[in-house]
Amino acid sequence: MKIISLIKKTGFISGILFPLITHGQLAQNLTIGNAKALGLANAVTADPPGIDAIHFNPAGLTRLKGRKVNLKVVAGQFTISSELMRSAELEKDIDRLENNIPGLDLSDSVENGEAVAGTVSAMLPFFGLTELPVLLAPLGGFSISTPDNTLTFADAVYAPMIVGFTREEDSNARFEGNALGFTHLAYFTPSLGVRVTDTLSIGAGLIFSYTGVGMDLDMRLPHILLAGVEALAGSCGSGSSLAQNVIVNLCEGGIGPFDTIGNLYLEVEEGFNPSINIGVLWEPTEWFSWGAVYQSEAKAQLTGDFEFEYEQKWIDFFHGLNNDSTLVGYLSQAGLPIPQGVNSDKGTATLDFTIPAHFATGISVQLTPRFKTNIDIKWTDTAAWEEFKIEFDTQVDFLEILTLIAPEQVSANSIAFPRGYESTWSWAIGFEYQWDDRLALRAGYEDRPSAIPDDKADLLAPFGAAFLVGLGFSYQWDKDSLIDVGMGMLQSSVDIPSGSSSNLNSRDPKDIIYTPYSGYDAKTEITAYLFEFSYLTVF
Repeated sequence: MKIISLIKKTGFISGILFPLITHGQLAQNLTIGNAKALGLANAVTADPPGIDAIHFNPAGLTRLKGRKVNLKVVAGQFTISSELMRSAELEKDIDRLENNIPGLDLSDSVENGEAVAGTVSAMLPFFGLTELPVLLAPLGGFSISTPDNTLTFADAVYAPMIVGFTREEDSNARFEGNALGFTHLAYFTPSLGVRVTDTLSIGAGLIFSYTGVGMDLDMRLPHILLAGVEALAGSCGSGSSLAQNVIVNLCEGGIGPFDTIGNLYLEVEEGFNPSINIGVLWEPTEWFSWGAVYQSEAKAQLTGDFEFEYEQKWIDFFHGLNNDSTLVGYLSQAGLPIPQGVNSDKGTATLDFTIPAHFATGISVQLTPRFKTNIDIKWTDTAAWEEFKIEFDTQVDFLEILTLIAPEQVSANSIAFPRGYESTWSWAIGFEYQWDDRLALRAGYEDRPSAIPDDKADLLAPFGAAFLVGLGFSYQWDKDSLIDVGMGMLQSSVDIPSGSSSNLNSRDPKDIIYTPYSGYDAKTEITAYLFEFSYLTVF
């Protein structure tokens, strides 16, 4: 009973501290913390790994006999490197406008060069969006089987998916996020494995999760229309007094295409987000097994707080624009959707968010008495992320003007960030060599195609096609105790030429939300290193 109490306490602490080690966890299955799965590059659907079979295939829980307890430690380190360079076409456009419009200055605060994010941000229950210097945390779980091993119950704490980063202050990539944190943490996972026959097992689990999203985002609109606004504001007092004093007042300042509009800070979360895992495992012989698992989507309405703080240039510009002595100011007072130039907007925000459904199937083949190989094929319904729509409980100054330009994506109290992701198939292969009665060596490779089409790539979700290489070993310490160690390296890179992505650098005037680096060439690369240690014993 002391062991069970320890596990419950560990589970609670893990639920709070687990994101501390997600320093670069890029997508699903990298944050589970299972050393065997990491060593085999997640090719374990037909060879479920201990108590973490809850996630990988709950039918595999029937392989556990008696009462088991699992304690594990996970560590990780990552680097996101992004490069932004103004394209030759953008430089020519800027030169042409500045040469043809006297006094126009289209200086850009974004310098050409590299931006590095080497620190993680994660959404933590009770703490919100948090920068985390510590990359280490304990996790655990337990299982109990009936004497005849027909039924096995298990529970564990793990994180199916966590992504997050913190960029350097004034990073040239800040308009794609100063910080972003996404956490999907399974904190209560009652699961049951049932041995139907000597060769067939089924399993299911009810997964209760916390889901949270936090974002710190500087925003700008590098649109050609704002170059015209900047030009008109620059001409104030130089022969255009009639237009400025009767039609529109731009004498208090203009907004250029490279000016920062403001900063959006958002934290939304939901602590009760249920889903189910269903699995099957067929072991007709000692040398072959087949498995399959389905993880349902998890839908939640995340709620929390937001604040949009505006730059002084934005405030001054709209104070002038709303001057009631001009025609534009009169129309604004009559209901034309023009921002009022407030210092900030704040209130409650909601985000409907879906964790995509996932399916995997695989085989495990004992090729020789000592050598085994596992092969998995997997599908993830990432097309569920068509867009992320944020709704606010109040009208937001910044959004009012955009309703005139992009009404299909913006209202006075909502904004939709188009994603356009695609569902993907992937594969993984793992090898295990039984060195002797106690020691087993592992290696694996997982191919992880990008769910993000080329024309939707950006730096907010800065990962494309990736691969994972895993190494590890298992050591039978004694008849009741097993040690697993896993190490992994994941790499991902994506090249986003100028004008190629409607989510980052489109030069099409119709793509206004959200392309903060219009006309820029962009590249991003991610490298992650993972270490996982697990200790399984009886209690």
